[in-house]
Amino acid sequence: MRHRDQTIRQRATVVAMTVTGVVAVLLYIGVLALIQYQVTSRLSTDLTYTTRQMAALARAGRLTNPVITGGHQLVQVQNDRGQVVAATRSVSGLPALHARRPADGQRIEQRVCVDPRHCLTLVSQRVTGPGQALTIHSIAPEPGLFPRPGLAVLLALGIPVSIGAAGVWRWWAAGRRLRPIEALRDELDAINAADLRRRVSMPQRRDEFYWLAMAVNATLDRLEAAVEQQRRLVSDVSHDLRSPIAGLRAELEIALIDPEGTDLREALGRTLTNIDRLQNIVTELLALARRDAGLPSRNGPVDVGDLAEREVRRVPRRITAKVIAEPGAVVRANRLDISRVLTNLLDNAARHADSEVTVTVRRQESEAVVEIFNDGKQIPPADRERIFERFIRLPDARQRDPGGSGLGLAISREIAHAHGGTLTLTDSDKGACFVLTLPLLAELSA
Repeated sequence: MRHRDQTIRQRATVVAMTVTGVVAVLLYIGVLALIQYQVTSRLSTDLTYTTRQMAALARAGRLTNPVITGGHQLVQVQNDRGQVVAATRSVSGLPALHARRPADGQRIEQRVCVDPRHCLTLVSQRVTGPGQALTIHSIAPEPGLFPRPGLAVLLALGIPVSIGAAGVWRWWAAGRRLRPIEALRDELDAINAADLRRRVSMPQRRDEFYWLAMAVNATLDRLEAAVEQQRRLVSDVSHDLRSPIAGLRAELEIALIDPEGTDLREALGRTLTNIDRLQNIVTELLALARRDAGLPSRNGPVDVGDLAEREVRRVPRRITAKVIAEPGAVVRANRLDISRVLTNLLDNAARHADSEVTVTVRRQESEAVVEIFNDGKQIPPADRERIFERFIRLPDARQRDPGGSGLGLAISREIAHAHGGTLTLTDSDKGACFVLTLPLLAELSA
């Protein structure tokens, strides 16, 4: 993880340096372009001013040779035949420039190259003086790409400096930003299965790390609840398996110690009873494991009324069981799962009924409703939700069915929820009434 943090910091630093480099280069080019524009504009203004001065002197016939400009400007004056008639001392003796001749009274700016390496900027104007027409060229070397080399070098040195500074800053900022993650990871490393009650510290600022820590703590809450549930499951399973295993062991030891005095048929009957209890517990545990694993099941149309009539036929003879089913209560579900729910509910009702179990199947709006009523003892309101918890068995249930597992109702509710339905225990004048609801088929509910 720490190597991954270093990689993140490195990538962030590289990105920051790259972006800073691109921006710095663009700014460098922009500043150079601005400097060149300013220098060129200033040069054009100076040349235009000089040209206007010399044109005024030429019109008045006061133009001298050499030309005196009062500054460092270069001037060359040509007649209509292209001959140099006057020039400043710096360009005196140089051949005539091959430049365009403007119209009379017109002033133009142009570029003339003496050779491929040396180009000049000219502002030219044609005037008519005493006795002849003259063309005045105010001359200056072209500024070039770097009109101010010192400033250009200084700006160029700023590019690597800014890139380096951006890299250092980004490395530091990324490390500071990842510090809460490192603290969170260290605290998570210190949490183990033996101490799941610990939680990570919450940052003071309500930023993304605050919500990350909150999500981690919520995950730890769920993990602690799952581990606690698993521990309770192991404890409850161990407790429930201990009794039938102990009974089997006792029967076998008695038979081995006194084979002559043991009633074989009676001993085998008690042994079979303990094996039935073990089988019930293992069967329910397998069903529970299948539900917890989320294994896919094949769903199809199931007529709940028809299925209830089939399951009622299994109810013990000592109990009168009847079904009142409304036709058309068809749901999309796994037939084996719904059959298990009805079996668990009917077995539970038969155990607690005094004489009668009634199953009612009806349609209510977009749901199929199954009510299973027994005329036994009522369940106290405080226990009506507890009975759906795993391995919860009320004293009356343990007395009536010592071989139960305490998983049937829990599995039934989970199956109902998995199919988009509910399983509850409702009030009744006598006994208990379990209500199972399942969504009807879409074409039927419509």
